[in-house]
Amino acid sequence: MTALFILALLLTITGASQHPFQYTAEHDSKEASTPYQFKWPIHKVAIIGAGCGALVAYGEFARMGYQVRIFERDSPPEADFRPHLPPENVLLPYEEDFDNVDPREVAEMKRGQSAPSPIWDSLGSTGPRQDTQFRELPWPDHIPISKTLDFWDPIFNDLTLLPPALTHNHLQRYIRAFASFHGVNSNDNSPNASYNTRVERVDKRYSSLNGTKVEAGWTLLLRKFIQTGTSSYKVRWWTEDFDAVVVSSGRYNAPNYRRPEEFINQTVLIIGGSVSGSEIAEDISGKAGKAFLSVRKDEDSGVLQEARKRLLSRVPRNVSIIPEIKSFHSLHKSTSSGSGYDSGIQPGVVELINGTVLSGFDRIILATGFRYTLPYFPQYHDIDLRPNETIPAGDDRPQPLITDGTHVRSLHLDLFYIEEPTIGFINMNVGIDTFLFSEFAASAISKVWGGEAKLPSTEQMWDTHWQRLRDAGGAYSRQFMLYGPVKETAMIRYIVGWLNQMRCDMVVVRLRFLEKSEFLLL
Repeated sequence: MTALFILALLLTITGASQHPFQYTAEHDSKEASTPYQFKWPIHKVAIIGAGCGALVAYGEFARMGYQVRIFERDSPPEADFRPHLPPENVLLPYEEDFDNVDPREVAEMKRGQSAPSPIWDSLGSTGPRQDTQFRELPWPDHIPISKTLDFWDPIFNDLTLLPPALTHNHLQRYIRAFASFHGVNSNDNSPNASYNTRVERVDKRYSSLNGTKVEAGWTLLLRKFIQTGTSSYKVRWWTEDFDAVVVSSGRYNAPNYRRPEEFINQTVLIIGGSVSGSEIAEDISGKAGKAFLSVRKDEDSGVLQEARKRLLSRVPRNVSIIPEIKSFHSLHKSTSSGSGYDSGIQPGVVELINGTVLSGFDRIILATGFRYTLPYFPQYHDIDLRPNETIPAGDDRPQPLITDGTHVRSLHLDLFYIEEPTIGFINMNVGIDTFLFSEFAASAISKVWGGEAKLPSTEQMWDTHWQRLRDAGGAYSRQFMLYGPVKETAMIRYIVGWLNQMRCDMVVVRLRFLEKSEFLLL
């Protein structure tokens, strides 16, 4: 009697369908009848990167029982990439040793392997502690709670900005502690993590079935840099096979600016009015002789517009905000130099869009925005496509992931590559809480690959994507990957509702089977 009551209660609960946030219109009755069928089983997963999203994904996939490997090009986990391929026609694994090398060249090779972090000395978290933490491993109580504080300075009658509560050193140590929490820090010697290792290429792998060539997964070409002395190093290339790949390598990878002391008493022009530009302007304002921040006309709307207003309101008043740059004038030609131009450094002239002409700048910092790039997937790049163009129907080429770098296209829920859903993405969106959002993204990907949740058919995923593109005005743009608090919350609710609904549907099917077989699960 008790068993029958439990069964009835479970059937009542699971029979009450959840209705997740309707991110698109494709999740209707057709989805359950025509789910996407993966071409091969997924057991072995590669994660590219070792930042917060990658480490969250590692924990989730490990809990789900996958064989997981992390590949990180730097030595510790942290938040100008050119592939370095082995010589042609060599058998892998292949290794080269370099001895009696100038130590400066060794250092340059090491930098080229890992690429410097795009973090300058004073950069800190833009959010409070509670929004910048792993729920598995909360911050210690002694760490400051709030984000950057503002207070009114009565002497200067202005806002004064205090240092960030969470510095990048806080975050660096915290992320490394979380890696150690899962046993995959660089000093843990875990077989599940390979540091100083770059993923140079990811290619489709094939096998033979009854004499027929069939798709079977992915092969990663990997490159490891090993410094063996102050004047020696070696490089090793090899390949590893995987069933699926998680891309969590980030998009902030074009660093130059480091510290304001390099600009003491100089006249500096900063181009770009978003996060980096405004914060760099703030950082150097106390050191530079003069600082100018060039901001183009605000063509954004919604979240981006409000964010820009907040950012520019924080720029110190000794920084001159100027309009968009129309052009850089040509340098003066020389009548005596054989090259046609004067030798040495010349003063440049900048013309603004309103006709104003400025000169006398000592340094120019370009902060015009980061670009999406996936250099290990060159087969899914197409730089010839314009924002309003796609691969024509009937063409054998796949729809690309990357075109002009302002966005990532061809994704379902910004998580799965529609052309090949065994490629998953973590934290590729702008305007999200990366620590929190990665938990839900990793959970969705792991459950889909593990069969606990289903994707709609390829046709339905494309229908959803094209509708999203139409809603965005019919062309991709840098706002295509933008969420912001409202959309991020809605997406998290959608993912939770979708996964819970899938789980309930599976419980109902399981219980109905038990009813028919007259067995009860207690």
